[in-house]
Amino acid sequence: MSDLDGQSSRRLRLRIIGASCSTCLIPVRKALERTKGVRTVGANVMLDLILVNYDPKVIGADEIIRVIKKTGYTAVPAANR
Repeated sequence: MSDLDGQSSRRLRLRIIGASCSTCLIPVRKALERTKGVRTVGANVMLDLILVNYDPKVIGADEIIRVIKKTGYTAVPAANR
């Protein structure tokens, strides 16, 4: 995937274990939005999903999962649909 500015970007779909409402996802989103290399963060509360667009040259999927773990939740890769 490539952004309009020519930088590479990857998308990561993660299921957040234990998030039962939109309020639960607020600290996860905020932590990710403050993380260097993360470009955008979206959430689907009904499916407990976080969608992260990130620069793989700056941060990797494992580090993104660690950031989420620090908020008190577990993240696992979600199946693509």
